[in-house]
Amino acid sequence: MESFLANVGLISIVIVIIFGYKKIRDYYYFNHSGFYENEKVYKAAEEFVYGASSSDVKAILKGCFDLSEEDAEEILSRSASHKNDKDRGYSAFIKSVNKLLGEEVYSEKCRC
Repeated sequence: MESFLANVGLISIVIVIIFGYKKIRDYYYFNHSGFYENEKVYKAAEEFVYGASSSDVKAILKGCFDLSEEDAEEILSRSASHKNDKDRGYSAFIKSVNKLLGEEVYSEKCRC
């Protein structure tokens, strides 16, 4: 019975080490990439899809640390023509944000 508990303890320690390594690696990657994924962008995309006014969406986007008011206007102008798409413009909205940032920071998979 003691060897069983020792094996379980050893496996637990290995899992904690692997998980810790992954967290440290992710932290290091995000600190050096320059951009962080912000939940407010996804919230703004959902509001855009569900028909919120452009001023409400702009207000949400202005609260993001990477985007200014001009950026928010550009995102809305690029994605407004895609409101009739199958996903109601969600992927176009996220593509606009990624294009503006110059990196694939946000996932286009709909969280709606």
